[in-house]
Amino acid sequence: MFEKNKSLLWRYFILIIGLLSIFLIWLNPSVYLKGKEKLELDVYTNYKEPGYSASFLLKDLTSKVIVTSNIDNQKLGTYEVRYDLSYGAYHTKKTRYVNVIDRKKPIISLKGESSVSVCPSKSYVEEGYKAEDNYDGDITEKVKLEVNKNEIKYTVKDNSNNEASMTRKIIYEDKEAPTLTINGNNIINVYLGTTYEEPGYTATDNCEGDITDNVTISGSVDTNTVGEYTLTYSVSDKNKNMSTITRKVKVIKKDTPIGSGDGKVIYLTFDDGPSASITPYILQILKEENVKATFFVINHDDSLNYLIKQESDDGHTVALHSYTHDYSYIYSSVDNYFEDLTAIQNKVKSITGKKSTVIRFPGGASNTVSRKYQSGIMTTLSKEVVNKGYNYFDWNVDSDDAGGARNKEAVYQNVVNNLYYQNNVILMHDFENNYKTLEALRDIIQYGKQNGYVFKAITDNTPPSRHAVNN
Repeated sequence: MFEKNKSLLWRYFILIIGLLSIFLIWLNPSVYLKGKEKLELDVYTNYKEPGYSASFLLKDLTSKVIVTSNIDNQKLGTYEVRYDLSYGAYHTKKTRYVNVIDRKKPIISLKGESSVSVCPSKSYVEEGYKAEDNYDGDITEKVKLEVNKNEIKYTVKDNSNNEASMTRKIIYEDKEAPTLTINGNNIINVYLGTTYEEPGYTATDNCEGDITDNVTISGSVDTNTVGEYTLTYSVSDKNKNMSTITRKVKVIKKDTPIGSGDGKVIYLTFDDGPSASITPYILQILKEENVKATFFVINHDDSLNYLIKQESDDGHTVALHSYTHDYSYIYSSVDNYFEDLTAIQNKVKSITGKKSTVIRFPGGASNTVSRKYQSGIMTTLSKEVVNKGYNYFDWNVDSDDAGGARNKEAVYQNVVNNLYYQNNVILMHDFENNYKTLEALRDIIQYGKQNGYVFKAITDNTPPSRHAVNN
């Protein structure tokens, strides 16, 4: 009987000890985490604590919790946020795990356009690409190319397996017209009874190269009959893109002074200056001959600003040509053109104190080189400049001093043999080392004076000489 009671008492004792243990555990302070115990955090993103609470015997102990963390949001990895609570003889801790990860896709950027036209007979030559990742940095070397006939797919994965892709479309077509250029002037005078000699022409195509042999000329010149004749030069590439340009040939009597008639005027114009080697001496000749001229200036070293000031002070017209004279920039968009024009206008005004609105397009309004950069831009610009209050001038007499004229005699002959209009706008240049024009200038002026011409500077009231727009 005693042994039986002893066994029962022992069981009660163990039960009491167990209940007491549970009670003691229940009495231990508790920390409760809000949100998940395992979180993901995007790299470079600041960690925001979801919150926590703590209590003991219904008493709020949240304020006594000490939170510590080893999170580095600049580096991928798993980190801990520890919550420690000490209260009396009790100590409780809790841990939250934060995994800093990279979920952002890399960025692929293509050099050139995402849709490119390629000549049908040629293959696309890769222009280049770049891949950058927010965490891994430059990962261009990881880019994989999938080349098909009409597209190239660029794919890249970063070290976190985030994938990005981009496609470049390849369009095999040729919509660009050939570039057709005639040698010599657009207007040529020949005397009655002589022989007209064709100065020549060249034609190049973006796909086929030199296609000068494909050029056809329509029209003819009868040098036995006084009159004006038009020659039309045409060329087409294999894809039927066509370019045309015209030249006027005037057959005149030998005993008729070229340019005869009332109000004969010569407008001497100089492009692409000023220059230290040429402009000062041109200004000296003009002063000695009491002749006014027009200078279509571009931006040079500021050390040459004094020449622009002198041009203005001497009574010449300082007109606007270009700030950069970079065809690929100014003719790539209307905005670029006017940004360039405004820059040279502001520079001239800062030097002379005058706002010039007389302008000349680089290459002239008839240029075709602009087709390489934007189709139809000259058609737009020739209207927009007028709408904005500018007055643009081309020329009707070309000295060819920036082309085939090799010496002063050639420059002189190109000018005096083509004086025909009452308003002769002569294209010349005062760029660096253009001595052939400098050496021919006085003879050109004296020829004009001897043949009844007067010399004037272009103003906004001057009748404009303008070419046909070819783009």
